[in-house]
Amino acid sequence: SADARNAASFLREILPVVQHNALTGEWPTPAFLEHYFDASRLAMARLLLDRCDEEDVDIAGKRVLDIGCHAGCLLHLMHARYPDCSLSGCDVSDVKLAMAKRACPDAELFFSALSDLPESSNYDVVFLMEVLEHTVDPETVVRRLLEIVSATGTLILTVPDGREDHLPAKEYHSEFESYAGHINFWSPESWRYFLARIAPERTL
Repeated sequence: SADARNAASFLREILPVVQHNALTGEWPTPAFLEHYFDASRLAMARLLLDRCDEEDVDIAGKRVLDIGCHAGCLLHLMHARYPDCSLSGCDVSDVKLAMAKRACPDAELFFSALSDLPESSNYDVVFLMEVLEHTVDPETVVRRLLEIVSATGTLILTVPDGREDHLPAKEYHSEFESYAGHINFWSPESWRYFLARIAPERTL
């Protein structure tokens, strides 16, 4: 019930940005967002933060970057849970960034593809939530992200369970080297091997 209330509150914040799309049909429409950001979507983000707390990932008071922040769902929840952290988010859509600004006005938001991320390593915690499954070269992406996390920081990655995920690739976006759908599918076991191959020195 709390997730349903959070989803309703979140939608009230972001829907005004795309209200005109209800008439034009331009993406994203309010109907799409109402379907996408349901209680389960908010619950997934909340459970991720719960897991971070359980694993002693220190977010409070830290500099946090959410890559592919979409409409700011994770930023919105982090601001409520850790009001003293410094939040940043980036995406490759001006519409998504406009929604994220409404969802989390205090966050620093900027337009950036994965390949164009700043080389600064000042972020204490970096999130990449449900993005790698879209990318042509996920190994290179993870190596790049490890470079922007501070020496004592944490990189947090999430992907769908490949045994359950059947979303097709859909259209290819050459400028971002990614697909609108999914082209990478990891089982829980292969995911662990994938990460261990990229960063064997890191604790997983």
